[in-house]
Amino acid sequence: MSRYSALESFVDEGSRLRAFLPPFAFTSFFSPEDTLLCVCAAEAALSRARSLKSASGESPEPLRIAELTSGSGLVGLHLLRIEKGSALMGLDVDPDGTETATRNARVLGLSAHASFETADLWSTNATSLLASWSPHLLVCNPPYIPEPPRVKLKIEAGSGPNGTAHLLRTLEIANTLRPRTMALSWCSLSDPCRVLRQAAAIGYQLNSLFVVAIADGEYSRSVHEYLRGLPYAFISEDELTVAAVAPDGSAAFAYLLMAGDFSRHERHDADDDGVEKSVRDLCENFSRIGIDALSRPVAPIPVRRWILDRWDELRLRAFLHGPIERMAETTA
Repeated sequence: MSRYSALESFVDEGSRLRAFLPPFAFTSFFSPEDTLLCVCAAEAALSRARSLKSASGESPEPLRIAELTSGSGLVGLHLLRIEKGSALMGLDVDPDGTETATRNARVLGLSAHASFETADLWSTNATSLLASWSPHLLVCNPPYIPEPPRVKLKIEAGSGPNGTAHLLRTLEIANTLRPRTMALSWCSLSDPCRVLRQAAAIGYQLNSLFVVAIADGEYSRSVHEYLRGLPYAFISEDELTVAAVAPDGSAAFAYLLMAGDFSRHERHDADDDGVEKSVRDLCENFSRIGIDALSRPVAPIPVRRWILDRWDELRLRAFLHGPIERMAETTA
């Protein structure tokens, strides 16, 4: 449990990443909490993809995974370690990310099953690569901080005025390729219900939701005033909530990280409107009453909820980067 809340601390989920210690490397901007949350959703999506494959009676071909905005490749490589014999293709616009992910696959002994390419998601190259790959499972943990008009954030560049640009592009791709399942990450800053509406519109249902209350960071804080004016960005400036996520007094607001596993509609009683309403209520209540909103039931799908305060953020980063002496060895 968190010292400041009845919620469990998200740092306790960090053991999922124990294989990704040095010499596994990260890109210049790496958010362990976002990545770990996407891992949780991706594990659920992988399990569902297996079940759907078994139920369909399809031939036992290897499961094909595509990771968009792949960065270090951690999420996709984690799935390869779970699903033996599966295959991964990762796409990222940053050549350094492609190089890092390729090296990481080699470090983990997964080079034979993983390839990483440099491609912009909106490019014909990305479209061609993904069409030829025809993934069963699609993963995307994209930039999500909304960009004020005429202001380009160094890291979140391209996320758009409401932070959903990469997610909406991913859903366009999914509508064409029709993967069995998807794992997506987004947040309460980036028009969360629009993501759900668009997924439902192309025939995908949200099966489970993973939520973490977290303090603002360098980039989200830089657009604080802009976020306050967005009707679809949900933040909490509640004093107790901000103290819970940043007991050192370093935060101006808190928000919710989210990730979910989606699949093509498989329930005749799938209640997309009910799911969207539940997520909207969660975000609106969080904005209104703060962290207590996460103690309220959210239906009609399973929801896991955590808190990650500043100290546990540091613990998570230290866990992933390894002991100081190992960090020195890998950077020497």
